[in-house]
Amino acid sequence: MNRIFETSSSAITLLVCVLVLLSLGAMSMPGARELASADRCRSNMQQIGLAVHNYHSAYNAMPMGVGGTTGEMRFPRKLSRERDSNRGRLSGFAALLPFLEQRAAWSKLAKVGPDGFPAMGPVPSYDPSEYTLWSVQFDGFLCPSDPAVKKDFGMRSYMMNYGDAVDSVGRLFDDSAEDRVLRLDVGRGVFVPHTLIKFRDILDGLSNTAMISETIIGVGTKNSGAMVVRGVDDLIASPGNALKTATSAHKPYRSGQTIWSVGKGSRWPEGSFLTNAFTTVLPPNGPSATLLQDPESGCLSASSYHLDGVNVLMASGAVRFVSNAIDIGDSNARSISPLFDNVGQESPYGVWGAMGTRASKEIIPSEREARFQTYSNE
Repeated sequence: MNRIFETSSSAITLLVCVLVLLSLGAMSMPGARELASADRCRSNMQQIGLAVHNYHSAYNAMPMGVGGTTGEMRFPRKLSRERDSNRGRLSGFAALLPFLEQRAAWSKLAKVGPDGFPAMGPVPSYDPSEYTLWSVQFDGFLCPSDPAVKKDFGMRSYMMNYGDAVDSVGRLFDDSAEDRVLRLDVGRGVFVPHTLIKFRDILDGLSNTAMISETIIGVGTKNSGAMVVRGVDDLIASPGNALKTATSAHKPYRSGQTIWSVGKGSRWPEGSFLTNAFTTVLPPNGPSATLLQDPESGCLSASSYHLDGVNVLMASGAVRFVSNAIDIGDSNARSISPLFDNVGQESPYGVWGAMGTRASKEIIPSEREARFQTYSNE
């Protein structure tokens, strides 16, 4: 009888151990999946970094933040029909296609289409059922941690660094005298609309300057951190006002906010500010906002579904994981702008702001002080 009891007790103990192990395994699976997704995301960014460097080797410059065609009419004074050119709104990511082993897609984009579409395509918002290249989904443009990648098409998880300005930072600059000056004043990032930037222009050092980061994709998310608030008072004078609009990155904005209908990263070829850029003004996974009538002036925050931060591709090609708690200086400091006679000054937005500027001579502290981690390129 004792033997039967001992055998039964051992079996129960074994069963309990098995159940505990299975439970622990089930608990660890989401974490393991996220680690794998984060690794793939970093790998995507490293490939994009390699593509930018190869592009620079080929053309002695990086792709413009946004460029493209204007239908032989000078932008922006006269605009072609939406199907006759891309109106100078084509993201620099499009130029990277042949350097990302997407030569077939590039060939389709670069030649006149059989349906009369021009080389380099119509406007990026054109109906993708007619111009089908806009609906193509490139895995290398997607972070697998974002659930939106399973719900829609033609999206992009990665954004270009436009620097630490707010005033007109996303403007599609033309060749007017006013714009030639303004682009130098506020175009402090690695990418500037309608402007060629070379590695030699990154005076702060390639390893100290952010080039690409992530965004939560704004598709079917309503008021999440993937979306952008339209209309924040005194945003240029005090970007910190945007912090009052949101509860957290993955939760809705506070009531009473007007949200732009287009979400971040929702169209891979789109070069317009809302969908193509991030700025280093507000912290990673902070809110994003623009002025009420000006979608080209604002703060667009890097964001991700990774825990506690975002991946950032530096101009050197290295990938860093930047904490949400990185030093952001004084969010209520005036933005760099000709309005305030502070053009050319160091970024007022701490280490994060310094990482966003290419030539402001800021010093980046050690990784521990700055709260980021650099991953190997191997």
